[in-house]
Order: sequence, then structure tokens, then C-alpha cells
Amino acid sequence: MTVESILEEIGLTKNEIKIYLALLKIGSTSTGAILKETKAHASKVYDGLERLAVKGLVSHVIISNIKHFKAVNPERLIDFLDDKKKRLQEQEEEMRTYLPQLNALREMGTDDTDAEIFRGWKGMETVFNEGIKEMGKGDLWQVLGAYAGEDRERTNVFIQRVIMKCEQKKMRWKIIYNESARNTFAYEQRSTITQNRFLSQETPATINIYKDVVFIALWIKNPVAFRLRNQKVADSFRLYFEFMWKLAKP
Repeated sequence: MTVESILEEIGLTKNEIKIYLALLKIGSTSTGAILKETKAHASKVYDGLERLAVKGLVSHVIISNIKHFKAVNPERLIDFLDDKKKRLQEQEEEMRTYLPQLNALREMGTDDTDAEIFRGWKGMETVFNEGIKEMGKGDLWQVLGAYAGEDRERTNVFIQRVIMKCEQKKMRWKIIYNESARNTFAYEQRSTITQNRFLSQETPATINIYKDVVFIALWIKNPVAFRLRNQKVADSFRLYFEFMWKLAKP
């Protein structure tokens, strides 16, 4: 295996490798010498130098108003690999939190999935009312990413009416709010049928889960809800909700 192939395997492009090896050979120099050594197009050299600088493999100084570039100590390549390992570990942890959502998307293609879109405040009223009709005493409705939306006052009044209907049916709600919603939805957060927690992470939409249904609500000026009816999808989102519930704080 050559040094070029090793550098390519750890994440450098062929263009970056040419420039980096040229700088190791030449030492501190302007772009002219790099162009001559690599025989690469000027735009590729400038792009490669910028990318190598981001990776911490090239530094520069300005001498007489001209940039001179220099390859850093090759020991930095070990640090570069360590950085990649740490980032891969972080990405793995992040990906695990999204697996339920990805699995839910995979299940959406099955024949028993029913998908609908509801628009406007009347549409939002329909999707909530139809859900409440299906629920009985003690049934659980879960919400992830509750927030006030673009029309805070109207959303608050709307949700209060929803909760009052659910109180009459003696349903249960577990709600994870965006932290920004801590001082909103006063009626909902005080209701005896709700359990409430908060996440500092802000979500752009609210995910509602009940029985075999998942619907995603966008609380914009003219609200939109996307409803999916599929047991496997709902179960996947339910697992994701419980994972986030453990991370959320009272």
C-alpha cells in the first residue's frame, strides 16, 4: 500500500493528497510553486488548500502581501484520525436516536398505510376531533415537540379546547414540550390528565401518537397536519417518544 492510498483511505481526496505531499516536499511556498509541482488547475489548488486548512493539515503566513502555505507536521495526521474517530462515535450515537424514525419511514410503504393531509384550522380541528373520538378512558395520547407556533394566542385557545374534550373522556396525555413553550399552554400544563416534560432541543413540528396513528402538526399561520395510520409506524414512533421522554426534564 502506498502513502497516497493510505491518505485517501483516511479521508483525503486525490487533489488534497497531491497538494499536501507537494508542500511537504517544497516547504513554505506560494501557490505558484504548488501549481508547478502538482500540475493541477489553479481552481483545484485553491480549493484543495482551503480544504486542507479546514482539516488542520495546512497553515499559511502572509509575506509581502502574498500568502505562503506550509504543510503542518505529519504527526497531525494522527490527530486528524482521532478527530474522525470521535466524530464517528458522535454520529453513531446521533443515528441511534433517529433509528425509530427511519424504521417508521421504511414501514410507510406497506399496503396497510393510510396517509392524509389536513389544512387550516378547520382541518386541524378535524384531525384532533377524529382522534379523540377513537380514544377511551385511560387511553394514552403522546406528543413530542409541543410548541406555540406562529399564532401563539390562537394555538393556545385551540389546544385548551382539545384538552377540555379529553378531560371529559378521562384520557391520558404525555407531552414533551420545546423549552420555549414552558410558559405557554397554561391550561394544558395544569390539567390533571397531562404529564409534562421539556426538551431544550427545538423541533419544527409536533408529533402526535395514539393507537395506530401518527400525525405531524405544523403550527404555522395556516396550520397543516400529516396523518399516517399504520400500527408498525405508530409503534416505532412510540418507542422513539419513550426514549426522548427519558431525556426530557420536568
